[in-house]
Amino acid sequence: MKSSSEAIGVGVIGCGKAGTAHLTWYSQNPFVKLVGVYDPDPAALEAAASRFRVTPFNSIEALLEQSALEMVSICGPSNTRAEQVLLACRYHKQVVCEKPMATNLEECRAMIQAASEHRVKLMCFLNMRFHPVVERIDRLIAQIGPIYHIDLEYTQFRTNVTWRHKLVQGGGVLKEQGIHPIDLALHWVGDVENVEAETLVVHPDREVEDHCVTLCRFKSGALGVIYTSYSDRQEESMFGKILGLDGQIRFTLSPYNPDFNRVFLTTDATTDVPLGDLRGVVDPVYPGLLDATKATIDHFVDCVRLDQETPLNGPTAMKAMEVVMASYLSQATCAKVSLPVQEAVPVGSGRVFPHFHPELLLSEQEKINRGNDRC
Repeated sequence: MKSSSEAIGVGVIGCGKAGTAHLTWYSQNPFVKLVGVYDPDPAALEAAASRFRVTPFNSIEALLEQSALEMVSICGPSNTRAEQVLLACRYHKQVVCEKPMATNLEECRAMIQAASEHRVKLMCFLNMRFHPVVERIDRLIAQIGPIYHIDLEYTQFRTNVTWRHKLVQGGGVLKEQGIHPIDLALHWVGDVENVEAETLVVHPDREVEDHCVTLCRFKSGALGVIYTSYSDRQEESMFGKILGLDGQIRFTLSPYNPDFNRVFLTTDATTDVPLGDLRGVVDPVYPGLLDATKATIDHFVDCVRLDQETPLNGPTAMKAMEVVMASYLSQATCAKVSLPVQEAVPVGSGRVFPHFHPELLLSEQEKINRGNDRC
């Protein structure tokens, strides 16, 4: 049996923004030895290998075949993650999978089963759980009593069209970014009973939603609103409000601006208590996340070397994905959807991601203008 003080051999698949964040903190963990990296883009692969002084590999299999490799981070696009996780499990590697863990629930189930069959750990990178804002809320939330409502907004204004906005990814902003507020809502309020949602494609060249509103009823009876958008021009942050019978918590969690991270506790009708500056470690890739990514990496490294379980396992990540898929199914059927989801989501049907048609709105305005001209 390997000593808990020995370095763990780690590899990273996918050397984009997320992969760079993983590599940054692996390279600073005293219990990690970087074994190799892989990316299908030669330029990205060479840049990561050079920057972190790690061996580049020209295929995933070549990396996974390394006997020194014990653990791997999967950081490529969503539609590649399931296949890569299954492959890593077959090579008996411990697996960190970026969020969201897959494109649909069938893939999630296969990943969970593979990890179980090959007796490896599978963690989904829900790093907001380790954000100082969230950790502060965890310590305070008992003071507001039973929660009857949670309202979470997570917006990141984007004008470009990338792989994230393609139908093959199985979903857009709700799946890619909304997975964070959904996971936090589950963490604080408990399991969801049913979901109603409306999705919208605002940018004309995108194939999946870039604007979404989801209404959740939790098993406790509490209500929740999850609002996500790539088209909202407000500050790129998560804004939250948690209402309890004895008070409320409001917070801002910023991925990019450390100074925007704040938590406020209200325990009577007149008192707001700001809870101070939450600056600490500033992440070089996502400055506003402070030490969240570092803490998540360190957490899983410790889980592997000490043979402990992680709360951010496959079943936990799949619960959040199920809320996403229920939201898409609600849009497709124009109905409230109960969990667990019992049918496949028809993401390719055109019903799940309806487009905004500003020309129709302009036509109506023209009618009004013509009517005014006759007056």
